[in-house]
Amino acid sequence: MDINSPKHIEFLKQVSIFKTLRGDELSVVIKYLTLKEVGENDFVFSRFEKEQALYIVRYGKLNLDLAGGKSRMYGKGEVFGEIGLINNNFRSGTIKTLEPTLLLCLNRNDLMNDRRIPASIAMKIVVELANIIATYLATVENTSTARLIEQGENDYVEFKSTLRYNLYTKKFDKEIEHATLKTVAAFLNSAGGTLLIGVDDDKNVLGLDIDKFPDDDKTMLHFTKLVEDRIGMQYAGYLNSCVEGINGGKVLRIDVKPSKTPAYLTHGNNEKLYVRSGPSTSQMKVSEIYDYIQSRFH
Repeated sequence: MDINSPKHIEFLKQVSIFKTLRGDELSVVIKYLTLKEVGENDFVFSRFEKEQALYIVRYGKLNLDLAGGKSRMYGKGEVFGEIGLINNNFRSGTIKTLEPTLLLCLNRNDLMNDRRIPASIAMKIVVELANIIATYLATVENTSTARLIEQGENDYVEFKSTLRYNLYTKKFDKEIEHATLKTVAAFLNSAGGTLLIGVDDDKNVLGLDIDKFPDDDKTMLHFTKLVEDRIGMQYAGYLNSCVEGINGGKVLRIDVKPSKTPAYLTHGNNEKLYVRSGPSTSQMKVSEIYDYIQSRFH
């Protein structure tokens, strides 16, 4: 099957991430696209794999399974795998074909190599990919807190029962605060997200009274000071925090935008780099940090 056939070229002109490319620019990209045939009920990739390819559905149907039982269908002309391509991150879900499928694949190493695909062309593609991600994040940011709780935790939404109180030891606990800050730092270093404090993993609104702050202002002041002391004052501008009343209780909502520089979290005498790996937060190994920073921030 010839990827340079007129029918493939006409199809690619209609794909969203190529819509700003001129004909000659698209011809350059086509040189680095590969075809991948996948049979019915076969996996394309699974969660936590670190494969760095973007996929375009030429024909067929696929199902993406995310954390919390959520899923999404993909069909002709749709694009998936953009976060793994741009962010050099682990896959956030598992995608499987529902029928025989043909995919067009673009590898990160080709897209990011100026000797293969010139930077002027790659930038146009990356901007369109960023728009896909930004649209999703905007949807999350503009979604009501009640709706986020109903939908449950995922790659971009996480719940914490308390800000500083350990429900098991019945004491204030610095490690509980640290768990919150890890999530904030990971959102900063990845693609952003929303943290809800006062909600448990089962979507129950526990409220903020457990943390025993005198009022909402003191709750937010305490959180802001934690971020400034442990992550850095310069990152406060990436956070939008508020206290909302939900189902008879109160929830601290923190919307986090992706940062432009690496956000390290201080813990004791050490600085650590956290990122999102699908719906969870992971500490990066020292051997991985340099490559991640190069791919994410440069």
